[in-house]
Amino acid sequence: MAERRRRESTNGRDSVFGYAADEAVASFRDRRQLPIPEVFFRADGEPNVIASSLTHESRKPSLESAGVLNNRRVCRDHYRLSLRVDRFAEATPGQFVHLCPAARDGEAYRTWSWDDVDASEVLHAGDVPMLRRAYSIAALRRAANAVEIDIIYRVVGKGTRWLETLQVGDDVSLLGPLGNAFPIRREKSQAWLVSGGVGLPPMLWLAEALHAARKSVTAFCGVQSADLLALTLRGDAPPDRTATRSAAAAEEFAAFDTGVVISTDDGSLGFRGHIGAALHAFAESNPPKTDDLVVYTCGPERMMRFVAEFCVARNIECHVCMERAMACGTGMCQSCVVPVREQADAVGWRYRLCCTDGPIFAAGDVLWERPA
Repeated sequence: MAERRRRESTNGRDSVFGYAADEAVASFRDRRQLPIPEVFFRADGEPNVIASSLTHESRKPSLESAGVLNNRRVCRDHYRLSLRVDRFAEATPGQFVHLCPAARDGEAYRTWSWDDVDASEVLHAGDVPMLRRAYSIAALRRAANAVEIDIIYRVVGKGTRWLETLQVGDDVSLLGPLGNAFPIRREKSQAWLVSGGVGLPPMLWLAEALHAARKSVTAFCGVQSADLLALTLRGDAPPDRTATRSAAAAEEFAAFDTGVVISTDDGSLGFRGHIGAALHAFAESNPPKTDDLVVYTCGPERMMRFVAEFCVARNIECHVCMERAMACGTGMCQSCVVPVREQADAVGWRYRLCCTDGPIFAAGDVLWERPA
């Protein structure tokens, strides 16, 4: 795509037309006044040119060579990877990055601009081709001449086993920031963050942002067992076993005045049972003002569906961070679809893309089962 858009003809028309398309697409909106991820243009007698709303300067991600600063184990199977890049566009909690190995020894690697990148690029880990993997941003720190980005991952397959091998000084290829972000409501003072398993990372950065916005925040963290909780526990504030109150039990959340309710499937820490049951117990003991509360959730889809339906039934605003396999992360491959309600559509629903329309969706819009 990038080569088509940048191709120079004898009179330069292709290149000029491509850049004009990039600028024009930024103003296009769909029926819900959301940016249209991509538009096909055609000049008379010329090949099609694809322009994406992501290419507009104000939203432009970049493809960078990121250096590994740290890669430490935080619990069984989970690691926290810290990366350093020279530049990174403005980003907010809920957005994600796409990672894959940097070029192999002997191959040239350079910093790309968005105008150069072919989003379907495949690089290699050893001799095995590897598509990029999407990871939510768990933390982001800006300094005068660099940006540090943290992700948290669980080792479960080929891609995460590659991440586990990374050492300080290694390089990875990083594309981002991608996707939309969690909305923070100025008029609402309370926020509940509900995560299950590896849905935890975006909640850490969101807790920081909500604290800065002076919100009252409670985090609900569910895992299978205590040794899979990717948090640093504080010995002076154990999690409540009844889930009727929060505690300053985790250093990462306590740093932002966020109490936590922890559940484990096997009862090895905190509440015994799934996090949805813990959420219900907490809400029964601490009835919220439904018009003053926003709930954010990320984790297994079955868990998010429970949280979404819990909130919709009580008229509580809720936003879900969906997960899909993403080959490109930019809307080009059209593979990461999520069925959502769409009243303007003839059948009442349509597919949206998790990577560009999401990954954050309003809970009431998501169709957890595709209509027949």
